[in-house]
Amino acid sequence: MTTDMDLTLRAGAPELATARRGFLDNIVATALLEAMPDLALVLNPERQIVACNARVLEAVGVRNPDLLVGRRPGELFLCVHAAAAADGCGTGEACDVCGALNSILECLTTKDSAVKECRMTTSGAGDGGALELEVQSTYFAVGGGEYVIVALHDVSAEKRRGVLERTFFHDVLNITTGLYSLAELLRIEDDPAAEEEYKRELLLMVQQVNDEIQAQRQLLAAEKGKLELRLDDVSVDETLDYVADIYRSHSVSRGRTIAVDGCAGCRLRTDGVLLRRVLGNLLKNALEATPEGGTVTIAAIDQDDSIAFEVRNPSVIPADVQKQIFQRSFSTKGGSGRGIGTHSVKLLTERYLSGRVAFTSTDATGTIFTVVLPKGGPGGDPRPVT
Repeated sequence: MTTDMDLTLRAGAPELATARRGFLDNIVATALLEAMPDLALVLNPERQIVACNARVLEAVGVRNPDLLVGRRPGELFLCVHAAAAADGCGTGEACDVCGALNSILECLTTKDSAVKECRMTTSGAGDGGALELEVQSTYFAVGGGEYVIVALHDVSAEKRRGVLERTFFHDVLNITTGLYSLAELLRIEDDPAAEEEYKRELLLMVQQVNDEIQAQRQLLAAEKGKLELRLDDVSVDETLDYVADIYRSHSVSRGRTIAVDGCAGCRLRTDGVLLRRVLGNLLKNALEATPEGGTVTIAAIDQDDSIAFEVRNPSVIPADVQKQIFQRSFSTKGGSGRGIGTHSVKLLTERYLSGRVAFTSTDATGTIFTVVLPKGGPGGDPRPVT
């Protein structure tokens, strides 16, 4: 939402104290705040917290509400974009697509209620790196002051269920349909050479089903902080070839070419299963974004103490989509609940494998996702996300 407001302005401590007293001195207002069934914040016109209900304190693990006064919502919930912006929540490059910010600004502008959906990528330990919220902002005037009451309804479970319904079940059904077709071909095939090829494809498709099931189990465990690493000495080239072979037999690669640019002799200490999961998600997304006849390249580059894995495709991601690319449940493919791939890549790489994920997307280079992992393996225990 475009606005003439200066989003960097903040009220000072005296103004915040006055606003807080103005709200809390009204018995009806405070009773209504505590009666709200969801997390609820009371903001001043500069979008700073002046009050909240007990559910918020419980959610963030704070007993003294005075400690929250002056923060903005993204700062409270550890939004990565709020932390990256010099002036905090609402002022970063990605903030113009934030549902929470746009709900609050619309409410301040129209003096009417505004409801938006907010997908937030966080550095928090208790949310698996993501929050999906339905945000309702309501204008409220009391004691001579203007406020916005922000109700935050957590829809993360609903979105996660949508992932199962639209992605997991969809993909598994596609694979099992292929398995049925191959089994039928094997039943009637008389050519030994063709029969051997069908058997090879059958094994790869069974592996795909297993991978889909394990991927969902690993992601749920990772978000709960219960994923255990199994570190080993891993061949880079064998990993690239394995992932490429799996997706060459996948329906998503139909009409497209997968090229492998290896790193001869390169090895690293890591969890090979998680690494294949990360690269597989990126490769699948790249194939879906590539038109028929196009080529997707999966590559590795030796960087002394680390290995940089790259997945390249010729398509360009629109600028507004780039700002939301790692958000859980955000998708460029239409429908809700499908954008889990890049979220899981970031979660597994940065919280468990001690790596980092980045991407570039330009007309000159197409889209390149890069995952950099240390050769020596994760440093210490993986950061818990419980």
